[in-house]
Amino acid sequence: MTVENNKLVSVAAVVLTLPLKMPQLPERGTTVLGTAQRPGVGEAAEVMLAAARQGVSVVNMSCLGTGPNSTQARQVLREAKIKTETVEVVGDIGMKIQMIEAGGYYASVLTTGVEVDISSRELDKVPMHPGDVAYISAGDLTHTSYRTALANWLPTLPEQVKVVMAATPQISQINPQYVSEVLPYVNVLTCNEHEARFLPGSVGHLSSGYVAEKLPAAAWVVERIGSYGAKLIDAQRETMIPSISVKVADTLGVGAAHTGVLLAELVKGREPSQALARANVAGALAAGKAGNDTCPGIAEIEQRLSEVKIYR
Repeated sequence: MTVENNKLVSVAAVVLTLPLKMPQLPERGTTVLGTAQRPGVGEAAEVMLAAARQGVSVVNMSCLGTGPNSTQARQVLREAKIKTETVEVVGDIGMKIQMIEAGGYYASVLTTGVEVDISSRELDKVPMHPGDVAYISAGDLTHTSYRTALANWLPTLPEQVKVVMAATPQISQINPQYVSEVLPYVNVLTCNEHEARFLPGSVGHLSSGYVAEKLPAAAWVVERIGSYGAKLIDAQRETMIPSISVKVADTLGVGAAHTGVLLAELVKGREPSQALARANVAGALAAGKAGNDTCPGIAEIEQRLSEVKIYR
């Protein structure tokens, strides 16, 4: 199968987002005056939109329902030419309320709905071929239906299908045993340095020893180190892949842009260091723009890629 026919299949939750801007996050028992921004789609939707912007085929396997949140999500994904292959279910997807303070940092409250009501029978509807990439979320492992679907589906994937798991900000609240059960199937694990602390067996940071012990042969880890870039860690070595310098507008969507571009470059067959260089540029450029869906396209990334000195 040629690279052009390869695809990204996202098996992670899609929710509606409601951003609220405020001078600072409220303290317990207090109220602050905020300004509501336009609702959007978040979680895996942002990752898929970022990947689709890089010119790869994307399939959504998050459940969408019959309610207004699902209707908006379905429209956004359809406009980006992202196919949804799950059946429509009665109910609606959840919502992520994002409280954004003046410095650009944020905290979120996430409610869930039908987006995690997925089954391995649904996942089996999409044929997976060597060169395809499957995206899963550690944050969704809190849901029994999601864990059960992955437990039945991951062992059936053909060889040379790359499984990429994002730790996500919810990792601190996930039972480590749930993550441990999935790690043997994960070819690429991506996280930031804060999330790395909560991965099972972590001692505050990730290392080559961690990769060799917890992940399959030839697997690797991406650990994002803020504005500095990201570490590429495999079982033999750690390599720092630098980023570019930008003026930060806010940090919404930075992780999603980074992950989405990383996924897209893997679908294209790019080597890890090259894929990560592009993902670093995408994450930095997203930080320079306000809002959730701020991932740049191919041309904008290419314009700044030469600033990543390690890139060849």
